[in-house]
Amino acid sequence: MGNSVYTLSVSRQLRQSADEAFRIVEELDRFPEFMPSVVSIRILEASGNRKVAEWDTRIDNAPLVWIEEGIYDKVARIVRFRSIEGVFDRFDGTWEVQPRGEGCSVSFELTYEIGLPEIEEYISPILRERLLENVESMMTAIEKRAQGQ
Repeated sequence: MGNSVYTLSVSRQLRQSADEAFRIVEELDRFPEFMPSVVSIRILEASGNRKVAEWDTRIDNAPLVWIEEGIYDKVARIVRFRSIEGVFDRFDGTWEVQPRGEGCSVSFELTYEIGLPEIEEYISPILRERLLENVESMMTAIEKRAQGQ
């Protein structure tokens, strides 16, 4: 039996400019300063528009650690990321920041596979809820950071 594929999609309107919001999304190594669930992010490689980083996060005090590759398109204000090693069989998606009226829209899309079919039916609803809470928390943190708080 194959793994189930799950998706998450979250968007938020901000009063800040798209450039300001994207600058915050792009400063990956500063996420632990303002995102409570992110314990640390260690940049392993950075060249051109590509970063490889080790993420150490906590969801319900359970550690989730993975290595992620991100491709940063500053012109389009899009980050495409994918896990290359770690707790998920698949963990990839995008951050996208676009001008909207006097502010901007920040969107996060995620596709993931847990990779533990024997316990997936039990953990997938809880994990989805926690991931969604975590992404909402990240959006709030980006918004506060953009407001200078």
